[in-house]
Amino acid sequence: MEIRELKTIKIKISKSLQTKIRKGHPWVHFYQVKNISVKGRPGDYGVVYDPDNQFLALGLYDPLSDIRLRILQTGEPAELDAEFFRARLNQAAAIRRSLESQGTTGYRIVNGENDRLPGLTLDRYQNVGVLKLYTQAWFPHLDKIVPWIERDLKLTPCVLLLSRHVERTLLKNAPYQNQTVLQGPELDGPVGFLENGLRFEADVLQGQKTGFFLDQRENRQRVRELAAGKSVLNAFSYTGGFTIGAFAGGARSVLEIDSNGWALKAARENLKLNFPERLTEGNGFEQIQGDAFKALAQLEQEKTFFDIVILDPPAFAKNKKHIQNSLMAYTRLARAGAKRTRDGGILFAASCSAPVKANDFFRAVHLGITSAGKTYEVMERTGHALDHPVAFPEGAYLKGIFCKINGPG
Repeated sequence: MEIRELKTIKIKISKSLQTKIRKGHPWVHFYQVKNISVKGRPGDYGVVYDPDNQFLALGLYDPLSDIRLRILQTGEPAELDAEFFRARLNQAAAIRRSLESQGTTGYRIVNGENDRLPGLTLDRYQNVGVLKLYTQAWFPHLDKIVPWIERDLKLTPCVLLLSRHVERTLLKNAPYQNQTVLQGPELDGPVGFLENGLRFEADVLQGQKTGFFLDQRENRQRVRELAAGKSVLNAFSYTGGFTIGAFAGGARSVLEIDSNGWALKAARENLKLNFPERLTEGNGFEQIQGDAFKALAQLEQEKTFFDIVILDPPAFAKNKKHIQNSLMAYTRLARAGAKRTRDGGILFAASCSAPVKANDFFRAVHLGITSAGKTYEVMERTGHALDHPVAFPEGAYLKGIFCKINGPG
C-alpha cells in the first residue's frame, strides 16, 4: 500500500460560505472554490482562512468529488491524528450506548457529517462493523480509524463498502476496493443482530445501504405498538422489517409487496427467525413480487382493504431536478394507499429523499389522501432516530407520517 506525505492546501471561499461553515455547514463544493487552480490528491488537508487571514476550518480534500472539501474542524486549528479521530468516534459511540439496553445490536455508530466525520458512516451488526465511504479522501486516514473499531468497539470483522461514486472514480493505484475486509475473518453469509429484541439477518455485502434500513427502527416499533389484531399491507417491504414488527405486535396478517425477489426471500428468512409458524400457508403471511403501484391497483380491483398500510418506498428524488416528479409520485402512492386503508385504519407513509423537504412531503401525502375521497387525522409525524442525528439542514432526509384514515367528510 502506498504511503505518501499529505499536502496542505489553502482553499479560498466566499464570505457567505464562511458564515455557513462557522454555523456548522460541512461542505465546500467544487463551484464554491475561488482559487480554481488549486491541486491536490484525495485525503490531502484543505485549510480555509477568514478575510483577516485567521484560521477558519480544516478538512479533507477530494478533487474527484463534487464536494471538494469536507470540514472536520472549525474555530481552532487541530492535528488530524489518531487521537483526534478517536475522540470524534468515541463521542459518536457514546450517543448510541443506550440502544443495546433496549435489545438492539444493529444500529449506526457514525452518521457522517452529522457526527462531524463527513463522508464516512459506520454501522454495527452485532459484532460486525460495516464502514462505508462516500469519498476517497478517507483512504489515507483509515489506519487511524480501523484500530479503534477493533480495539474499542470489539467489532470484527470490519467490512469496507464504497459508494457508487467512489467506485466509479477509483484511481488505478487505489489502496482499497469495495467489500474489502479491513480486519478480521472473511464473511461467509448474512450477519445476525437484534432490533428491539427481534432477530434479523443482514447481507452486508449484497444488501442495500449496508444491508438493512437501520434508520426505520423507531417507526417499526411504532407499527408494532399499533398492530394487535390488525391486517397489514407492507408495500416496498424489502427484507421484512415492518412485517416482523407487525407480527411481534400481534398482527392478524401481513401482505408484503416488493419488486426484488432476493429481498422477499430474505424477508422469509427473517420471518423464520421470529415467527416460523407464519410461513405455513393460511397463517396470515403472503407476498407479491412486482411493482407496488401495479399491485395496489390490482388490490383496488379486488376491493381488498387493510387495517394498516405501510408505504416506505426507496428515494424518489436523488437531486433537486427530481423533486417535482417525486412529489407527484408520493401523492399517487398516498392516494393508492389511502384507498386500500379501511375506514378507521392507519396509513404510514415515509420518504428518504433528502432533496424533498418534510413539509412538501406531508403536503403530497395530504393531497393523495384527500384525492382518494378520504378524510384523515395526523396521529404522529416522525423523523430521525437517535443513531441518525441531524446536525445541519441538508443532513435531514427521513420523514414519516402516521394518519388515521376516515371515510368521506
